[in-house]
Amino acid sequence: MKKIYLVDANSFIYRMFFWLPEFSTKDWKVVNAIFGIWKFFVNQLTKEKPDYLFFIKDAKWKNFRHELYSDYKATRNKMPDNLKSQIKDIEKMIKLMWISLIEVNWYEADDVIWTLATNLGKNKTNDIYILSSDKDLYSLVKDNVKIYDTMKKQVFNWKKTEEKFWIKPEEIIDYLSIVWDKSDNIPGIDWFWPKKAIELIKQIWAVEEIYEVVEEINSWKKSEKDLPKSVQSCFRWKTFEKLIKSKENAFLSKKLATLDLSINLNCKPFIDEDKILSKIEEKINPLTPIDKEEYKENLNFLENFKFDWKSILNEKVKNFFKELEFNSLIWKEEKSLKVWRDLNLKVNTIWNSKWLKELKEKIDKYSEIILDTETTSIDITKAKLTWISIYLDRENIFYINRLHKWNQVNDSDLKDFLNYIFEKDILIVWHNIKYDLEIIELFMKK
Repeated sequence: MKKIYLVDANSFIYRMFFWLPEFSTKDWKVVNAIFGIWKFFVNQLTKEKPDYLFFIKDAKWKNFRHELYSDYKATRNKMPDNLKSQIKDIEKMIKLMWISLIEVNWYEADDVIWTLATNLGKNKTNDIYILSSDKDLYSLVKDNVKIYDTMKKQVFNWKKTEEKFWIKPEEIIDYLSIVWDKSDNIPGIDWFWPKKAIELIKQIWAVEEIYEVVEEINSWKKSEKDLPKSVQSCFRWKTFEKLIKSKENAFLSKKLATLDLSINLNCKPFIDEDKILSKIEEKINPLTPIDKEEYKENLNFLENFKFDWKSILNEKVKNFFKELEFNSLIWKEEKSLKVWRDLNLKVNTIWNSKWLKELKEKIDKYSEIILDTETTSIDITKAKLTWISIYLDRENIFYINRLHKWNQVNDSDLKDFLNYIFEKDILIVWHNIKYDLEIIELFMKK
């Protein structure tokens, strides 16, 4: 399977800006979002190693939806000035990392993501992850297309999406057409909140079918009593009046919520001159303009977006970070830390009940511990718990092995140990707590 990440650039840029406190260079240039995006690449993408990466942004200015509805997204606050000032530098950094930034005039990032996910998803060997928090993109979820919430480290497959929305992925667009969407200012149907929308969709289906029922009741071909009890109230009195008056808004909302699949993705990716030279035989060096164009055209579309995670911290990026005073991000390979002993720390591996018991006795002396898990997958439904690490202090770091090839702790002993520390009056410090707790809960139930 080829792992493909479709990243909603705007969503991530906003997230990083509000996630990190504002900080600046000595010249008072705010740089927190730039720093956050880089940390996202290093902390997650270089570890998860997608085979292909698309970094997709909204087109500048208005898009075709503003022609349909002038108040589209009118309720959104303007981009903060301290974020707006960082956008060019973020785009510069992305290009310096040899990553293509895709922008298609007149369209939003969601439309491009929809087109890519639909077209690439036809090949069942492509395992596609959409990195975004936008609700409309959940409508794309199917066997090989998933939503990946990187903040919560949670992957939404078909089942998880249905649990989140109480409807099937293919019904989400109609759901958004009925319910007013505050973030995009999509009008929806007046008085119809999530519970009513879910019942209408489950019992009747799409907006078009709902208004067919409205017409039948209006023309006395059908009574509301002929409908399931859970939706009868929607076709009576003032609620029915609201439904009739909102017809135009309902169909407009569906047009606004429906993503466009007609985009011509003849987008030429950014290709760094050095990257071209490194991929072409020496006999074509130096390249003529014609050579370059032929190279771009002949490359397989998907191969243009291969994620070279080993090269993202190249010399150009290092020089850029010097300008931004990101000194902590400029690694020196000769001083890189590869194993625990490079930190002068000793890690104690635990693989039997005796050592687990000794660890319990050590924990009794502490009021605070740090706990982390390692698993086989970011998808909670597929993940297996491989090990648990416990940090007490620099002299007491423990690695409890469950699935690695060498000697392993017994599952029953590990469950007893976890029950013991969870019942203690002790502060447990976590990273990605929700994901870890879900993994541990699944393990404890086995």
